[in-house]
Amino acid sequence: MTSSDPITWTHDRSVPGLNPADLPFAASSFDRDAVDREQHDLRAAAATDPAARVLVMVGGDAPVRDGRLVLEDYDAAPAASDDPAHPDVYLGRLRGDGAPVVLRSFPAGTDLPGQDDVVRAGLRVLGTELEPEETSLLVTAQSVALWHRDHPRCPRCGTVTEVIRSGWARECPEDQSLHFPRTDPAVIVAITDGNEDPEQERILLGRSSLWASNRFSTLAGFVEPGESAEQAVVREIFEEAGIVVGSVHYQGSQPWPFPRSLMLGFRAEAQTIDFTPDGQEILDLRWFTRAELKAAATDQSVVLPGRISIAHALIVSWLGEPLPEGN
Repeated sequence: MTSSDPITWTHDRSVPGLNPADLPFAASSFDRDAVDREQHDLRAAAATDPAARVLVMVGGDAPVRDGRLVLEDYDAAPAASDDPAHPDVYLGRLRGDGAPVVLRSFPAGTDLPGQDDVVRAGLRVLGTELEPEETSLLVTAQSVALWHRDHPRCPRCGTVTEVIRSGWARECPEDQSLHFPRTDPAVIVAITDGNEDPEQERILLGRSSLWASNRFSTLAGFVEPGESAEQAVVREIFEEAGIVVGSVHYQGSQPWPFPRSLMLGFRAEAQTIDFTPDGQEILDLRWFTRAELKAAATDQSVVLPGRISIAHALIVSWLGEPLPEGN
């Protein structure tokens, strides 16, 4: 296969989808109130609602007390920042009591009054410790906060834009152009060799150039403009591993706000077995049978992705059982 060869694939509908319980960032959701927030400024409405709560984030850290995400009463929360890169954002309503929740973010290192009794931690730590609805709230908060932080100005003329639609859009006062939160789709793939014997079937895992020598995971890459997710699977696997894949099956998705990705999980079957790491993004590749992978994970000779990652769910789905403790 070369870059000029046509990209083709087939769907294998016998491959099961991912278990939502194995996707902490996508296991539950709150009521985003999306229609109403477009038509009314629900941030202003929350300011006069006695049930309203505020999620106060400093940099990428959220407040936790006794293992629960801290949502302050609106009147008790620190005053909002006047930084155009850190506006208030209406997140939505909690499923239980319907309380509206507003995100109030501050730059990293900000010292806030009245926050001494909380512990602050990031999403990578809290992703598997909070209740599912709290995790979903925090994933959304981090995603939209990072977008505002990185895009306070109009990309056309450089003017500071105005926050509209309850915090979910920005408008340039000079040219009236509208700007919306950005999400970057990426594919992440469990590649198998297609052996019909479960004891002999293998999965291909790779080591990134940024990782320790014993850390391995599934392969991933961004979807390019004008490309379908399936085309991206075939292209990325060939570019990173030199392997041609044919059968491509979508298994599930998960937001990954580091800073703004949506991970689209696939399983693909290799049509060629010999691999060649690209030497830039991927330095090492290994085939594992189920027994080999379990043994390597058990003795820690191979470190696999943590449970917050969809890569973990893809591996567990193929393995057919939970990974050993510590992975």
